[in-house]
Amino acid sequence: MSETTINHGGPRLVSPLSASLGFSEAIADIASTAAERERAHRLPHEEIARLKVLGFGALRLPSDAGGQGLSLSELLVVARDIAAADSNIAHAFRNHLWQVEASLRRRDHPFHAHVLDLTRQKKTVGLSFVETDAVAAGARPSQVLSKLEWDENRHVYVGSGVKVYATGNLYNDAFVGVAVESREGRAVQYVLDRGEGVGNDDDWQGFGQRLTGSGTAKFHAVSVPAAQVYPVDPPRTEEAAPWGFTFHQVYLSNCIAGIARRVALDAVEVLRARGRNFYHGEAAHPTDEPVLQALLGRIRAYAASVEATADRAIEALQRAWDSYGTSDEYETTLAATLSAAEAKVVIDDLAPQIATWLIDLGSGTVVSRVGALDRHWRNIKVIASHNPRLYKERLLGQNLLTGQLPPTGAFF
Repeated sequence: MSETTINHGGPRLVSPLSASLGFSEAIADIASTAAERERAHRLPHEEIARLKVLGFGALRLPSDAGGQGLSLSELLVVARDIAAADSNIAHAFRNHLWQVEASLRRRDHPFHAHVLDLTRQKKTVGLSFVETDAVAAGARPSQVLSKLEWDENRHVYVGSGVKVYATGNLYNDAFVGVAVESREGRAVQYVLDRGEGVGNDDDWQGFGQRLTGSGTAKFHAVSVPAAQVYPVDPPRTEEAAPWGFTFHQVYLSNCIAGIARRVALDAVEVLRARGRNFYHGEAAHPTDEPVLQALLGRIRAYAASVEATADRAIEALQRAWDSYGTSDEYETTLAATLSAAEAKVVIDDLAPQIATWLIDLGSGTVVSRVGALDRHWRNIKVIASHNPRLYKERLLGQNLLTGQLPPTGAFF
């Protein structure tokens, strides 16, 4: 896929920002091999390692700390370009990028300083084993249940467990978690380096996002040095906004926006590649067929609208980030949460239609598994299955009618 596939103001694979940061070649290569990876079920270890070396995981760090000093909005521009190339790869970075965001807000805390140092080294972190008393999806646990047992002979802590929906863990260099340590019985945060006892199996059975490693991450008797065990974060103030996970939702919608852009780019190639028209068409060649030109225009317009909708949520998230710790934090964070919900409702509805229209545009010439174009619809639906939009729709209606506030758990 060339970044110059479409001219005259149409969608481009690589944004000027990504190009200025030196990502053009890597993104183009990822895009050109995405279908092959899908067909062969080849996990993108090399592609993700290349993006790490280029510093994608560290873009938010200041330039004097190994990063590029990008704003949150700029980070999501680059992430969308990568999602347009291969949404599996962009999605695999989500948990790491969120941890960086959390650590940038608490960079003086030793746990978060460790995370930022790993990021400076162009390493990525994922989520470790979790045992929780939460009985509903997205609810916050009332207590820490995971354990770290002290091994006196080896002078290390040892822990075991699993992390379900461990998106990206196959590719991460370290993992973070919260547990109760056995020596003092206190809750702690820890950083666990990839090594012996960290599972590398891929048991993800989703029909889309097949290469994200989103199955179960297993940790068996892993070792955590005492120096990598830290106090938990101090409690937040009463004035702080209670919605702390909006980044996740915006990032997912941003990935779908990237897929929508890729559909628009692929649509041009699909139409140009068609060798013949139906006998009852109005033109000798499909590229001159009015109904197909109109459908291509519809795909372009809807894809652009999806991107604009995602941008609106990103702008709100940026304002919330900029207001952190100020008197405006509550209002801007609430606005970002509601904007993220609005974007999800619209994007989750429109994006699958755009992917379906791609098949209509190509007709029987695009249903071959060789092109793997069905992956766009499948990937959109699997990403959209996170945090179902039905609950977002209801909340948005309740909020208009009664002022109902969003839940404060992980899915808003």
